[in-house]
Amino acid sequence: MPEAPRSDRRALLALAAATVFAVLGYAATVTVMLHTEAEPPGGAAAPTPPTWVLPVASAPASPPVSIAPAPSSRSIRPSPIRGGTRPVSAATKGAGRKQTAKPTPPAPVLVTGSTIGLGLVDAPGYRLRHRDFVAQVEPLTADSAPLDRMDTRFTVRVGRADSRCVAFEAAGHPGFFLRHRDFVLRLDRADGTVLFDRDATFCPVPLAGGFVLRSVNFPDRHLVLADGGVRLEPVAAGQATRFRALPPL
Repeated sequence: MPEAPRSDRRALLALAAATVFAVLGYAATVTVMLHTEAEPPGGAAAPTPPTWVLPVASAPASPPVSIAPAPSSRSIRPSPIRGGTRPVSAATKGAGRKQTAKPTPPAPVLVTGSTIGLGLVDAPGYRLRHRDFVAQVEPLTADSAPLDRMDTRFTVRVGRADSRCVAFEAAGHPGFFLRHRDFVLRLDRADGTVLFDRDATFCPVPLAGGFVLRSVNFPDRHLVLADGGVRLEPVAAGQATRFRALPPL
């Protein structure tokens, strides 16, 4: 085939180049127009589209634990005192009252000439008795032997050294009296001496449901249970042995 003239080939190349430039120019024009329409007015940058993230499954939350009850929303007021009165303390109640003296304890039931038993306030069932002419305390009842019961009986006499006080004569041994000798309570025969009369006289002192026995010749001493017997000891009345008069067995 005969070769085309050189001028024709140049014309074809020029036409092809013009077509390419025309296509590129059109594409550029469309791109600029799209960009201009997408840009918001005022020149502000377009917002970034949101990114969606799938939630990650987690363990269910534990229910809340109540530590203390919630305070009430309603206020609580103290109830009013009925009648408009106010509580009065014990001290206020007694302030307007007249103070009265405590009643004097009754004198011990020791009737002169009566035969009694001497019981113990702090040891019910025990009685004072003489055994082998020495005073002691034993648990004795109406079922005890006759001789033991007889040794618990004493006749109340006027005090041999002081008429305001008393003496105790043994019911089973007339003429024998309880007396302290060497500070031990014994049963001795009255010999008529001043010393014996004083040793055999006791003054009852009322004390808490009974009485204690104070010596006439040793006013600071009282009868006390000690060393298995009864002694005259230098103790206060509150520390002495409390006796009470009982019916004889």
